[in-house]
Amino acid sequence: MVNGYVQNRQQPRLEVLFEIAKILEVNAKDLLKEDLND
Repeated sequence: MVNGYVQNRQQPRLEVLFEIAKILEVNAKDLLKEDLND
C-alpha cells in the first residue's frame, strides 16, 4: 500500500493521510503536492 503512494499509483484516504502526518509529526498539508498540470 505505501509503495503505491510512493510511486504515485494510488492516493491514501483522507483519514490515512492525517494518520501518516501525525506519525511523521508534520502538517497533513505538507504531504500534499499541487498539480501544476491544470
